[in-house]
Amino acid sequence: MIGIGAAGPRGETPRSVLAALPLEHGGWAELDLTGIDLERDRPFWIALSLVPGVGPVGFARLLRRFGSARGAWAAGEGILDELPRVPDDAAVGMRRLRRRSATAIARAVETATRQAGGRVVTALEDGYPTALAEVDPRPPVLYLSGDPEALQATCVAVVGTRRATGYGRACAIEISDELARAGVTVVSGLALGIDGDAHLAAISAGGRSVGVLPSPLDRIYPPRHRELAARLVATGGGLVSELAPGQTPGRPDFARRNRIIAGLSSAVVVIEAPDHSGALLTAAAAVDCGRDLFAVPGPIDAAASRGCNRLIADHLATLITSPASLLHRIGAVAGGRAVSVASLSESEGLVLGHLLQRAASIEELMQKTGLATGALASTLTLLEARGLVDSYSGATFHPTLTARRIGRQTGHPG
Repeated sequence: MIGIGAAGPRGETPRSVLAALPLEHGGWAELDLTGIDLERDRPFWIALSLVPGVGPVGFARLLRRFGSARGAWAAGEGILDELPRVPDDAAVGMRRLRRRSATAIARAVETATRQAGGRVVTALEDGYPTALAEVDPRPPVLYLSGDPEALQATCVAVVGTRRATGYGRACAIEISDELARAGVTVVSGLALGIDGDAHLAAISAGGRSVGVLPSPLDRIYPPRHRELAARLVATGGGLVSELAPGQTPGRPDFARRNRIIAGLSSAVVVIEAPDHSGALLTAAAAVDCGRDLFAVPGPIDAAASRGCNRLIADHLATLITSPASLLHRIGAVAGGRAVSVASLSESEGLVLGHLLQRAASIEELMQKTGLATGALASTLTLLEARGLVDSYSGATFHPTLTARRIGRQTGHPG
């Protein structure tokens, strides 16, 4: 657990706490891949990556031991002795694979990937994401769909809890919206909650977003986000997976997904991360990969913000005070899309002015504005219809991005 302050509740230093998280180093930096014949070895990279237990760390060990994927494949089941962790079904799985040649396996995988709307890229090829090629360990084979240019632009990851609060969702939407308008590709994990809001805000702003899957391209997870995944591809973004079509995702695939998110990005922004959340694993991967790490602070008694507050307190993450401050720190220039300012009634202006200062419930708004219950309910309905106010769980009202921009134009604190 990441501790509060310089030493945490148990006296651990922040770095030692992050080091305790399940990050792996595979020795890819020590490998010389320049002498490998791409055309001859490529099918063996694809086939070898399918062997149970051969993850990024194991793949690097095999390259170092046998000199190439072709050499490792020729060694047969003996390669399992070289792997750091071998599942019980590894030998059976490898025998099943080796009933066909590596060329036949690779051909079948590429056909299935094309049918899923994607392409296969190995770490030997120019199409492999440049930023991810710097990571150790890197996935030896990726399955990509969408526009390759989305990963060549500046990428920033926006991640957080699946059980987001209204505050967290509003932050994710505003930050991702501004990043997208500035031409930054927003990367996230396509999960429910903060991830989904980040993706949707980016493409709604006319920008690009890339979803990193813990599942294959032909099995979008979570299923609820299949339509969102299709929209990412259709709007110039894309999808990234480490699993070949037809494979079943397991727990390690979710953990490795977090490292890919960090590796693809020049910076990672964490919004609402409870203790032991996947977002904190992504934060740890960002530090490990040398990426800039940012966190959005939250209430000191909010479980959802505990991880973010500790990252900030332990000086592992830079505090984000606004989307503008984030853009400044990553060297991006804010987009200048004009905002339409609607004519507001006196009651609408009164309610919106209070909400621009702080989200509030109906009871709090009644106390602050002095409006009667009926008048306040009617005003909130009109504000929602204008796209200026959102309600989360029907209890708390928040200003939308449009309202915040109106607030900045008119001098309200938004």
